[in-house]
Amino acid sequence: MIEKEMGYRGSKSNKGNTLFVKEQRVDGSYVKKLTLRYTLTGFERNYQVKILSNQINQIRTYSANNISQKKDVMGLINPWFMTGFTDAEGTFSISIQHNENYDTNWRVKPVFAIGLHSKDLDILENLKYFWKVGNIHKHGKHSLQYRVESIKDLQVIIDHFDGYPLVTCKRVDYDIFKQAFILIKERKHLKDPGLLKVVGLKSILNLGLTTKLKQEFPTWKDIEANKPEYIFKDIPNPQWMAGFSSGDSSFNIKISKSLTSKLSTRVQLRFSIDLHIREKELINFCVKFFNLTEDKYVYLKSNSVSLQITNLKDISNVIIPFFKKYPIKGKKSLDFIEFDKVVTMVNNKQHLTQEGLDQILTIKSSMNQ
Repeated sequence: MIEKEMGYRGSKSNKGNTLFVKEQRVDGSYVKKLTLRYTLTGFERNYQVKILSNQINQIRTYSANNISQKKDVMGLINPWFMTGFTDAEGTFSISIQHNENYDTNWRVKPVFAIGLHSKDLDILENLKYFWKVGNIHKHGKHSLQYRVESIKDLQVIIDHFDGYPLVTCKRVDYDIFKQAFILIKERKHLKDPGLLKVVGLKSILNLGLTTKLKQEFPTWKDIEANKPEYIFKDIPNPQWMAGFSSGDSSFNIKISKSLTSKLSTRVQLRFSIDLHIREKELINFCVKFFNLTEDKYVYLKSNSVSLQITNLKDISNVIIPFFKKYPIKGKKSLDFIEFDKVVTMVNNKQHLTQEGLDQILTIKSSMNQ
């Protein structure tokens, strides 16, 4: 995801009835092919290989329904981590499709999904193993999607988020989704009154109804449900931050010109989280969460808000120790490792030498790929 196009990550939704997209950017656009700005490449705690995609291509073939034998990862992935990661990258949606096999002529299906690049099949298998429900599907040329859609399996997902609640605006989407799920579980959607209630809920979920569904249900505004109010509470657990940051943060090294440096070059380190303006309270709370005394790290634009920590002392004493204790997982963990190396080099003044600067430039070129 291009940071300049960062939008309301309150949810990811289905455009139309079947295509899942990350929705509602700041500029009102959407991305048709679901990919991740940073994707997970493994939940193994001691993972050290940088080019996981090559290994997957060599040792694993794609399967939507069969999962390879793995050790139990429950001890490696904290439930709060999964909630944080879902807050960043999950999707709650309701599919409504015309089908004459039903008395109402409509088939209704709730879906929970997380999509990643196809090279990260191993991670989707870990997600599946964690919840022990759902399946992995090919979703576009270069993407796969972990999807849970049966009522029985979705109950596992509902139970998880009831026990470990979502923190961002996506909690509103979950509340709407859960109301629809209950109606469908009780089979009320099989009759017109129940179906209309589900349509009313879908109309306030994510991007709302498609143009086609609005035409099929011309009185949709009359049946539109009341949208639950979102009130930010707090960040309940440090593992939530680890999960959320694994999906929606960045570790960057900026190289710029400097008139005061011996090498005429400045090296700036930055940890950032960029969100839609609706998440302003969350970003403000991050300052408190990381025990930062200044609010200069919060930057506001018309439709976005971001946390940008650039002070070397705070990065060295706060950010690096936090993510060493509560690790970033997946491919972004490799960026963190490289970022940590450069932090150490800058603290040791190595960036002031040509050899050190060249090494930093090499490290920077390998990050955020």
